[in-house]
Amino acid sequence: MSDVALVPGKARPQAASAGALIRGILFVAILLLIWVSPHPFPSLADPPSTTSDGGDRANQIVFSLAFLTLGGWAWLTGLERLKPILRPIMILTLGWFALSVLTSWDPMLSARRFVFAMIVVFMAAVTLLLPRNVRQFSDLIAVAAVAVLGLCYLGILLAPQLAIHQATDFLEPEHAGSWRGLFPHKNQAGAMMALFFFVGLFVARMRSVAVGTAIAVAAIAFLIMTRSKTPIGLLPLSLLLTWLVTRPRRPLVGVAITAAVVALFNLFSVGSAYFDSVHAILEAVMADPSFTGRTDIWKFALGELASRPITGFGFGAFWGTERVVFGLSEQNTWAIAATDAHNGYLNLAITTGIPGLALAVIWLVGTPLRDFYRRCGGPESAPLALFFLRVWMFGLLGSCFESTLFPQVGELWFIFIIAVFGLRYLAQAPATK
Repeated sequence: MSDVALVPGKARPQAASAGALIRGILFVAILLLIWVSPHPFPSLADPPSTTSDGGDRANQIVFSLAFLTLGGWAWLTGLERLKPILRPIMILTLGWFALSVLTSWDPMLSARRFVFAMIVVFMAAVTLLLPRNVRQFSDLIAVAAVAVLGLCYLGILLAPQLAIHQATDFLEPEHAGSWRGLFPHKNQAGAMMALFFFVGLFVARMRSVAVGTAIAVAAIAFLIMTRSKTPIGLLPLSLLLTWLVTRPRRPLVGVAITAAVVALFNLFSVGSAYFDSVHAILEAVMADPSFTGRTDIWKFALGELASRPITGFGFGAFWGTERVVFGLSEQNTWAIAATDAHNGYLNLAITTGIPGLALAVIWLVGTPLRDFYRRCGGPESAPLALFFLRVWMFGLLGSCFESTLFPQVGELWFIFIIAVFGLRYLAQAPATK
């Protein structure tokens, strides 16, 4: 296989070889920090903690150390390597998010969460620079995926009360029997298993058919046991849509297909809470047109968005705050206790306003596919580009039912933003002959 570099730029082979082990360990460590978290296998028997002013101390310490380590490495190796991702639309989007902090109804909470979000974005950008080439990226992400899968299966065998939803769970005891592994919820576990399936396909094509197939099979088996409807349904659809958008030679066609599908998904999800005709269609074809109670959350969120459509309520400063849980209690809806909008696009709209959503859609939906079509790194980088595209597509579709975009710490969000940056780097890479 090729040694084509992930990121354009001059490299010193001897220095790169000498630091390959350290870079590899750091890459895997960062992925495990995000995917495993400082709190794996949480007990769900206790009531969940509410939003606090101090935040999670363990997360703050561990992520601060990771940020400083990656920042130091980026400084020593050259911050100019980050320039390709600093495109105007990204700067405009993050600039608007920063403005939403100033207009937030809880500026301190928004500021803290915005800074943390920027740390995670920076970590994703630098993490992508760690592997020397596509071959090493494949090896390292395979190691991380096998480690997480192994921990999840060990949890099922050795501590099922912490790896499988129980009837004694404080919230949602109806999920009893669904596997969640080391994650807090079956939906998070399901999304990660879909991601690991993509990893398996990538590794099988790039490095080892046996290893890649084993990862894919283990991920699919666990995904089925999570009983998580959204990832189970979106996985094959993501593969199909990815295949479709790679067929056209004109980028505009692929972008139009993707935008149309995302728009339709949002129309038949969030739109069902607003348009009676859409809800009637879903009632005729679905056993649960409420999407497991999500329509109540969407109705509530849409109603609140109407009061602050331009600035929103502030980056990360709506769900779980005391002003919602207690201040809006007179609305007599259980939705005020929701932890998020269960829709990444609506979540961005209610926290950063409609302009913030529009900018984020241009950055995260429009430009990555354009970058894919502009990829000029040669056939050696094709498996990696396809992997990034699959992760990106799955993240876009999953955001119609879960708040995947800009969560505080998101297992899928981290690899999604890596895919966005990765497609950008591949579009800037020099062609190989």
